[in-house]
Order: sequence, then C-alpha cells, then structure tokens
Amino acid sequence: MQIGGGNWDVTSHLLLTPESFFTPSHALLYTGIGILTLSSIIGGILMLKYRELKKSSLALSFKLLIIGSIISIISGPSDFIWHQTFGVDGFLSPTHLMLITGMLINTLAVAVGLVRVNTFVKTGTFYQLGRIFSSIALVALWLILISYVYMFALPISDGELFNFNLNPLAESLIALVFLPLINSGMFLFVLKKTRTFGFASAIATGVILLTAFTSILPSQALTNFLPFYLLAIIPFVLVDMLIYGKLPLGNRKISNKHKFAIAGAISGSLFYVIGYPLLPLALSSYLMPVNLEETGFVTIVDIIPSLVNSLHMVLPTTIILGAIIGFLSARIYERIDSFKEKNSKSDRVIYE
Repeated sequence: MQIGGGNWDVTSHLLLTPESFFTPSHALLYTGIGILTLSSIIGGILMLKYRELKKSSLALSFKLLIIGSIISIISGPSDFIWHQTFGVDGFLSPTHLMLITGMLINTLAVAVGLVRVNTFVKTGTFYQLGRIFSSIALVALWLILISYVYMFALPISDGELFNFNLNPLAESLIALVFLPLINSGMFLFVLKKTRTFGFASAIATGVILLTAFTSILPSQALTNFLPFYLLAIIPFVLVDMLIYGKLPLGNRKISNKHKFAIAGAISGSLFYVIGYPLLPLALSSYLMPVNLEETGFVTIVDIIPSLVNSLHMVLPTTIILGAIIGFLSARIYERIDSFKEKNSKSDRVIYE
C-alpha cells in the first residue's frame, strides 16, 4: 500500500493533478504507513514480553520496523507543514526524502523478517503464507529501491521556492548505473535465496504490474505503450526457465555459472523498459537528448514524442549498458558467495 501510494503520488505530481496534502494517493500511502506502524508496535510489545526474542535473528527486523515507522510518522505532518509553508514542492524535498527513507527501512525490515521466518517454518500453512507474503515484500523492496534512485535521478525537484535538482550529468549517471544494478541484484538475489522455479519471474512480474497500475494507467496517453511494456515480463520468464532447465534446447550445454551470468545480464538490460514512463526524464539532458524547457515540458505526457523519436538509439544503448552492469553484478555476487563458502569451511575446520 505504501509503495503503490508513493508511486501513484509521483505520477500525480507529474500529471499536475490538483496538488494538496489530502489526495487519494496520499491516503493510500499513509494508510499503508499506519498499518506498518501498528505492526511495529506489536513487534515492540512482543520483544518486551518475550525476552528471548531480543536475541533471535528476528529482533533486527522488529527494530528496523520501529525505526522506519517513526521516521515515516514524523514525515507525514512535516510534509503537510512544508506544503502549507512553501506550496508545491519538488520530488527531492527534505520531507519527501525523510518519508521515502522511512519507507525503505520499513520495506527492508519486512522483507528480511519474512525471509528469516521462512528459515524456521518449512512446512504447512504458515510456510505457504510466508512464501506469499515474502513475494509481496520482495516486490515492494525492488520498487522502493528504484524509487530511491529516482529521488536523485529525476529532474523534477524544482518547487515553488526551492530547486533541489542535481546536476543533469549526475542525474543521468545515477540512473544508468544504479537502476540496472538494482534490477539484476534483486533478480539474482531471489534466484539464489528461493531456489524455486517461477518465484523470481513472479517477483519481476509483480514489479512490472504494480508499476503499470500506479505509474502508467493514471494517464490515458501513457497507456499507448502498455502492451509493449508488459512484454518485459517474457525475458524474466525465459531466464527462469533457463536456470531450472525448462527450455527445450541448450540447457545441458550451459553451466550454472554461465546461466547465472546470463540472468544478471538480461535482468540488468531491461532497466530502461521497466523505468517507463519516469526514467526518460532522467536521461533527457544527455542520452535522448532533449531540453525539457525548450520543448515546453509541463507534464509527463510531454516526454512521449521525444521518447518515441529517440527509442531506436536509446533502447539499444541502455540494453548493452544494462547487460554489462548486470553481468558484472552476477560475477560480484558469485565472488561474495564463494568468499562466504570459504569462510564457513574454515570455521568448520577450526571448530572440529
């Protein structure tokens, strides 16, 4: 709820819908934050009641949930005061940064907590529920990481009184490096941790569908690209099939190491497609290129002509760049795994 409401709110800002604190997107966002706050209170009570819980691996998740909820709660009235004092604000305002930081901590707390719960419960109804809730949490974590990058990459932080936009080159570099890194990193993480066919592609599908509902469907003009946007699901499914040997050809000839590298490259290469419709704004000064002021940019819809005209050059460039970063992230992931495995073997030898 908080991630969907946050994405919807950004889209509303860029469509110039009536700007105030009391909007449907804010209502959804802060309802989600309210539920998380209630969860953090319950978590705090459990840790006070059961002392042994403080020493368990779940204690970190409860603590993060409490910290994230406190930050989010403070950011609500702070954002209201900011609106009342300074009028329309930019994306990277102090209160928005505080809010999304609290959301990130909350989402990380939930994802980490559910993954750890699943290590304790291996069968039965609670195991199945844990898998379902873990899927939702990982979708939310993937999206909030993307949104956090957008905070610094999108040139939409020029408010009525303050301009928090970064240098255009810095904005483009942040988007080009961190977005493919997040896509490949999250997809590889899910592949490694779940080891279940269809789980990673289901998470990626959830990311794409929630983005479609909150960032594309609010504007009829943006939905023209929706069928092509949804095609991004197919590569994730094919990679999932490759990893688990479900493709009819070539599975035996490709080693697991190479499959993992391919998964990183493909998931990283799709960052520009998944970033529609917001990402083209971050690349407007250099990669597209287009001067938003000269084109009379007013709403997100105004970027569509430039997007269409530059797609034949921008898409191949981002695919290649994203694939390289995704491939490198897979190699780094494997190095970290091998390092952990060597350390665990050393620990066992010392213990024995």
